[in-house]
Amino acid sequence: MFTTGSKLLLGATVMATIAAVAYGLAQGGALGTVGLTFAALALALLAGVNLYVRDADVSAMDAAAVAASPAAATAPGASVWPAVAALGAALVVIGVASFPVVVIFGVIALVAATVEWMVQAWSERASADGGYNAGVRSRIAHPLEFPLFAIVGIGILVYSFSRIMLFLSKSAGPVAFGLIAALILGAGFVVALRPAIKTGAVAVVAVVAALGLVAGGVSAALDGERDIHVYETTSDLARANECDTTEETEADENASQTVAAKANITAEVTLREDEALVARNLGIAGDQSTVVVARNNPTNVLFRNETSEPRRMVLQLGSNGATLSNPDRAGVPTQRCTSLVEEGGSQLLTFSIAMPSAAREQPYLFTVPGVDDTQIEVVVP
Repeated sequence: MFTTGSKLLLGATVMATIAAVAYGLAQGGALGTVGLTFAALALALLAGVNLYVRDADVSAMDAAAVAASPAAATAPGASVWPAVAALGAALVVIGVASFPVVVIFGVIALVAATVEWMVQAWSERASADGGYNAGVRSRIAHPLEFPLFAIVGIGILVYSFSRIMLFLSKSAGPVAFGLIAALILGAGFVVALRPAIKTGAVAVVAVVAALGLVAGGVSAALDGERDIHVYETTSDLARANECDTTEETEADENASQTVAAKANITAEVTLREDEALVARNLGIAGDQSTVVVARNNPTNVLFRNETSEPRRMVLQLGSNGATLSNPDRAGVPTQRCTSLVEEGGSQLLTFSIAMPSAAREQPYLFTVPGVDDTQIEVVVP
């Protein structure tokens, strides 16, 4: 006996088959014939499935079948996790074409949605009692959910706040920081002063504030950080081969003119008032014209300036050789230098030399730009 659904599907299958044959013989078009043929096959498949399940009909006289039929099963509860998974997939696609951090947020959303969806589906099959199923899910998932959600939420808030602060100008940043702190303090004061305020109202205000912070962070992140000036250092002077300059550079502005007594120095180089450059090695009495340093060892040398003019000390390490990565640097001097040292000031020069002096054609030297015929040889055993 054919069921009603089976009769309809079988009739549609026969009609699609006749239409495919008639169209193929009358028109001879391949596209229409193929389309009608596939429609007939699809309808035939549906008819076969429907014949097998017999329209999923259950006899009203069969009490056991009525209770055990799929229609009698409890419908799955509503779930937001499919939408979260779709949002995560969209963020991944957008992040691939825009910013890597968006990809990270998308992956986090996908993983969280997958795990939560699986846990919810498992808990709904625990029993026929929805309340018991919710309790099972709470016992299993809450010990993991609450800490993770707290970490993710705090991370999002911190990241959003950092994007806002980096977007604002140098002068507006402290003002915004103070205003946000004042608003938080004021909200806390109001809640403490009026304990009768409903918990729901406090929660709504907190959620709105958090969403505003996140929205501001997203907008600031998309616009990009403000231009942060990169200050020049003595390393930049050495890299640009400008250590020999006697002029004040940006690296010399507000440079420290003192060195802590606990600095572990190997030697002390002093430019005296008569512009004589002398050295004192640790543990050796008197002035010397050479400084001995260990090979491949970080070395600290103190430079003192006793003249009335600002001076800097330069460590001349010879000339560069040509390399595959820097073929144009051949013959360019390799230098290390201090900032400009004012009268009576001192600076620490930290360096490391890998090659012994005997293996070099040119000696290692301490020099002072602007002072002629003053140098201290650096000996590396």
